[in-house]
Formats: sequence, structure tokens, C-alpha cells
Amino acid sequence: MKHRLLTFDYVFWYAIILCQVVACLAVIKRKEFFKRWKVFSYYLFYMAGASIFTIAAFNFGSREMYVVTYSVFDFIEAILINLVLLEILVKVLDPFESLPGRTVARFCFWAVLGISGAVALSVLTPSGHLDALVEVPLTIERTIYLADASLLWILLVQSKSLGITWKSSIAEISIGFILYLTVQATTRFMVSIYTGPMLRSISSEVGQAGYLIALLGWIWTITHRDPVDAPLSSEAVARIQKPHSEDQSVTKERIFAAVGIKVNKPAEQAENAAEEEHGAKLPEIPA
Repeated sequence: MKHRLLTFDYVFWYAIILCQVVACLAVIKRKEFFKRWKVFSYYLFYMAGASIFTIAAFNFGSREMYVVTYSVFDFIEAILINLVLLEILVKVLDPFESLPGRTVARFCFWAVLGISGAVALSVLTPSGHLDALVEVPLTIERTIYLADASLLWILLVQSKSLGITWKSSIAEISIGFILYLTVQATTRFMVSIYTGPMLRSISSEVGQAGYLIALLGWIWTITHRDPVDAPLSSEAVARIQKPHSEDQSVTKERIFAAVGIKVNKPAEQAENAAEEEHGAKLPEIPA
């Protein structure tokens, strides 16, 4: 390619690839972490491969080839991040059978507000690009990044009411994504508004630095944290699940059903739930 990145861009790029490889090796070494965090592990594997292919396209391909490769890999990454976010939410709700309706309503209110704001802000932001091949993927990426960052910020704010401890794999993985997505969304707004090469390069370096910090944090989590967080005590679970006065509980199945996910209960639990809903089962009359 005729254009070349600045020295800092190369340093960040190769440092990120090195850390990505280290993260993948750490996941392979700790098989229990892979079993517990499969989607997140696949995300790390994908990002390592995507970075290697992208830098190869940059060094040995044309500018058009690099732009297409970068845009396609970034779009797939945005989809994978949504799946990782879903995996985090599943891990958060795993200890509970239900949650107070007020807690669910508060989360849904802020989630809808955050996602709506992210979509509106991203779509209405003026763009300096005329090429649809660049602008359309950029708009989709920053919308997804900003919406996912909003959801994770809300989850972080409500961590106490959900029994999430700071020294846990769930919290540390979430904080890494909050940093990464917030910085990436901001840099994509800057790249979309300003087309100057120097400012775009600085924005790219800031985004790479944010991702590198998050990646180092994930490596530490993989190598030092237990992938299965310490279970909450029965008293803590009961306290969190207990509805407020004049409030009702919302089952975990209904929470997942709201986003189109069906959770199948074991047969015994389903039978007990049906008995609680329709009344106690009548005793059988002996012959």
C-alpha cells in the first residue's frame, strides 16, 4: 500500500496481536475457563485471526482490499460482541429463579433509554464520508458498540442489586468490554465526523490503546480468576429475589423470553411450577 501508518499505530497493532495470541494460549491452557466462557473464548480466537488477516491485507494488498477486509471483520466482531453480552447476562441471572419486578423494570427502562439514545445519536451524527462502503458499516458498528456499552454500564450500576462482586470473572470481563466499547464508539464518532488524517490517526491510536488495556485485563482474569465465581449464599439469593412491597417477581424464563430466548426447565421444576400456579395437586384415592 502507498499509505503507511504512523510508528505508534504499528506498535499498537503488533502489541495487540501479541496479546491476542497470549490470551488465546491462556484460554487453551485453562480448559475450565473455555468450558465456562465459550462465546467469549471464541471471540478472542476470532479477534486474533482477524487481526492477522487484516495486517496481511494492509501490508500485501491494495487499499480497497484492506478497506473491505477491515469493514467485514469489524462487522462480524460487532455481532460477536452481542453474543458475548448475552453470555454475560446469562451468567448474571444464572443463580436466580426470579427477580423483583422493580429491579427488572428499572433495568429495562434504562436499557431502552440507552439503546434508543445510541441509535438516535449514531444515525443523526453528520458524516464527512461520501463512500457508502465506509459509512454504512461505520454507522452500524458505532451503534452496536454504543448500545452494548450502555447495557454494560447499566449492568455495572446495578451490580450490587444483582449480587455481582468486583473480584469476579463476570465483573472483570464486563469492565474490559465497557472500556473497549466506550472508547471504540467515541473514536468511531470522531472518525465519522472528521476526515483529517492526523486526527483520524490519533483516534485510531486511542481506540487501540483502550482495546490493549482491556485485553491485558482479560489475560489477567483468564490466568488468575476462577471461571466459576463463588456461589451466592442462600440468604443472599433470597434477599435479592425477595420482591418489594406491592411488587411481583419476574421469573428468569420470562426475562429471557423478552429477548426471544427460550429456557427449558427440568421436568420436575416445571411440574412444581405448574402446581404452584394452579393449586396443590389432589391426593390420589386408593383403590
